[in-house]
Amino acid sequence: MGKRKDRIMKLLQNLKKDKKGFTLVEMIVVIVIIGILLAILVPGMFKYIDKAKDKQIEVNARTAYLNISTAIAELYGKNGVTAEMVNNQFKNETDTFSNDTKKGRMTLSATPDGTAVTVDIEAFPNDVGVVSKVVLSIPEGDNSKFEISEMIYTEENKSVEMKNGVWNVK
Repeated sequence: MGKRKDRIMKLLQNLKKDKKGFTLVEMIVVIVIIGILLAILVPGMFKYIDKAKDKQIEVNARTAYLNISTAIAELYGKNGVTAEMVNNQFKNETDTFSNDTKKGRMTLSATPDGTAVTVDIEAFPNDVGVVSKVVLSIPEGDNSKFEISEMIYTEENKSVEMKNGVWNVK
């Protein structure tokens, strides 16, 4: 048993003597490899983040589009408001849909009986953009139908333009 114990002790001492850490060259090689991997991955990651932001802005623009369409449809049900009246309202008001205290409110005063009609445009989470242009397409001879043919939504120095159903992020 004593010889066995001595052999184990010698083996442990030899392991302690042979044990060495990483050399400086090995450490530098590892650091260079990590640097190369980061140089490849980081720009791709930022492109991916930018694409995700663009998609979120486009989703916000489409949500604003739906909310405005709903509000216009609600206006049609009040006091004989026509598509032409709503279209004129969009031409007269420039900041109706900005994200400030006026956000979400559209007043239409040109109703047939002269009264003002107000409709609220529902806000949605993450809505920090501005709708700066809305153009309605109205079929000739049918003032009861409409379609939003153009719209510009701006958020964080990027804009989303919708023209004839085609959405473009710029």
